[in-house]
Amino acid sequence: MPHPFTPIFDRHSHVSLYAALEGCPDLSTCGDSSQALTLMRGLPADRLSLVRGWHSGRLPLSTADLAGLPPVLLVNFSLHGLRLSPAAARLLGDTDPELVEGHTDLAWCERNLDRLLVLYGRTAGLTPAKLEAWIQGLEAVGVGAVEDLLLTGEAAWRTMRASRWADRMPWWTVPAIFDALPAEAQAECAGLKVFTDGALGARTAALDAPFLGGEPGLLLHADETLRRTLADLHARGKALAVHAIGDRAIGQALDVLEDLDRQGVRFPLVRLEHVQFITEAQARRARELGLVLSMQPNFTSDSADYADRLDRARLARNNPFRMLIDRVGFRPGRDLIFGSDGMPHGLAWAARWSLFPPFEGQRLSLDELLAGYGAAPGSLAPRELVVDGAARSVRVR
Repeated sequence: MPHPFTPIFDRHSHVSLYAALEGCPDLSTCGDSSQALTLMRGLPADRLSLVRGWHSGRLPLSTADLAGLPPVLLVNFSLHGLRLSPAAARLLGDTDPELVEGHTDLAWCERNLDRLLVLYGRTAGLTPAKLEAWIQGLEAVGVGAVEDLLLTGEAAWRTMRASRWADRMPWWTVPAIFDALPAEAQAECAGLKVFTDGALGARTAALDAPFLGGEPGLLLHADETLRRTLADLHARGKALAVHAIGDRAIGQALDVLEDLDRQGVRFPLVRLEHVQFITEAQARRARELGLVLSMQPNFTSDSADYADRLDRARLARNNPFRMLIDRVGFRPGRDLIFGSDGMPHGLAWAARWSLFPPFEGQRLSLDELLAGYGAAPGSLAPRELVVDGAARSVRVR
């Protein structure tokens, strides 16, 4: 059945990173490790190549496999985790010895994720041609505006502000990048972002119990460190976005924000990003504080993809939209907004998992989904979403 819609506003992606990755070697199309190695062996021997789309579970690579490669920076498909070939480690040894020493330590990678995302974007390099190609890809899947949740630097800012989409790509960044930007860029910045835990794919999201394999998850800050960090950011006068996936990380963020609120330290806007495992009690606290939940309906697919690391009860708690809307009173498009995190972009995948979720508590109506994204600004031609209930499939036409 076709449903007309105005191109959507994706409220969480990574423009300056994902657009820079356009054209980089991509292992996601490789059927096995042998194909992946063949692709990487053909890369230049005299410079560092960034390779994306690596899935450590589907394309396992041994130390011996990496030893025979040219200088390769291999990025996990989730952006959490990387590998360096020995040739790449030698190349980077003088300029970034901390990266060379720490890149095999998952905890180090999570604590330095903002730094690594900037490294990926700058290594790949954002050009006007890459950005235009990326924008055309968004338009093809029904996206008319998108927020960058981590601008990678001044060069990326200058490329984005010269784009035809300049007024449809508001951006946020991390404090270290913000402080290095010129005053004009700082004035344009929508807000500042901090991370409090890792990711499900890397088994570093801070849940209230270990993953099935025993991994404990990872809080990136001690409570007092996070409190001092947010208090320091307040002086910059910007909105705040807090990455928190697991309920343990969400609880820590709420504790700190409530404490700051009691002291009169309040931001113009606070968004909690992802909050996939928010509890009802935490949701009520967030609503009492006036926070906005910025979530990804496409991540409902994690309840099918991660049965190897989460038990059924926890899989059912992922993306609890019905609880948030029906019992706590969050309103799609107002204090409950949607983005994709680029995994993948577009309305079709989000609609497929919203209309046909693994668990009833994850369900969103099409009206709720569209309201949560909101329409992109400008006079954009309408698109059509085709829903096939029998096949449980959705596509944009």
